[in-house]
Amino acid sequence: MRTLLNLIMLLLIVMFFLNCKDSSIKNKQDEHKNDRQNNIEATSEKIDNTIFHYVTAINGLSVRKQPDINAEKISTLDYGTPVQIIEETRQAFQVKEGTKTIDGKWVLIDSKETTRIKGYVFDGFLTTKNPMPYRLSNTDLNSTRSYNKDSDIDKYLILELISKKTYKELKQRQNNFITIREDTLEIKKDNGKIDLPTDQGIITLLDIREKDMGDVSYDYLGAIDSLNTYVIRGDYIGYSEHLLINKATTRKDTLAEKPIISPNWKKMITASIDGQTIEPIDLQLFDIEKNNYILRLMVNFQGWFHSQEENSIFWINKDEFCMKIMSLQHAENEGFKEHCYQYIKIKVL
Repeated sequence: MRTLLNLIMLLLIVMFFLNCKDSSIKNKQDEHKNDRQNNIEATSEKIDNTIFHYVTAINGLSVRKQPDINAEKISTLDYGTPVQIIEETRQAFQVKEGTKTIDGKWVLIDSKETTRIKGYVFDGFLTTKNPMPYRLSNTDLNSTRSYNKDSDIDKYLILELISKKTYKELKQRQNNFITIREDTLEIKKDNGKIDLPTDQGIITLLDIREKDMGDVSYDYLGAIDSLNTYVIRGDYIGYSEHLLINKATTRKDTLAEKPIISPNWKKMITASIDGQTIEPIDLQLFDIEKNNYILRLMVNFQGWFHSQEENSIFWINKDEFCMKIMSLQHAENEGFKEHCYQYIKIKVL
């Protein structure tokens, strides 16, 4: 009997001990869980995301998948891009820029200016003061004065902002065909005179040197074989233009700039500005039919102008081309700065 009582007492003691151990383990697990939650809250903080911040990194700001300099890079935000900070971490970080050290931390941002971008960036290159107050939006791109009877630009073109990174990638993949064949060895300028053979005879272009009237000079650029035309650049007082002269009919058309033809040879564009007064851009769109070109659209964009850098306008397919542009107000108030250019893609309908 006594042996049985001893066994029962021993069993009760063991059960009590096990129960205490389980409670201890559960309490420790709860403590660990609370520690993890507190740690997350300590390293991350939700904030008011109605305030816009702007990118100040001249060469663009990297967006990463995680708050780590070695994490996967998912995008680059251009200078002046507006973003919203969704969450702040307390993961401090430093960036060396020349002799200057920039302190900051990783933050989770959301950007919707071109494509939707969500990821982590270094907030040392963010500010609440807009460094580009005249930065263009997609709506600003469509501010126009059309020379067509139908002034609804949406019936002809779709314009959208793209990032600098996208622009560069598209430029690398563009069709590098030669629109103008530079046969300058066949036709040369001699003593200020250019002779152009046509089916109707010789057309002669002469440079003019006049003290009172000003100088006029011509340069032969080459030929567009698909249009059976010569391309001539004429320089006058304060401006220049391009002449297309048909080899068969001697038809002469004046374009403000060198023509840029689509890869399928069905469309042609020219874009021009007054480089001296920074006037808004004039864009001409032509349809090409059976070696002939017909003006479809002539439009003047009011709020921006394109870069005059060589090959800054290029076709990426038979219906779309890209341009490097700047806000007219920005140029007038802030001057020309390379990192303040923006980039657009235009689709011809």
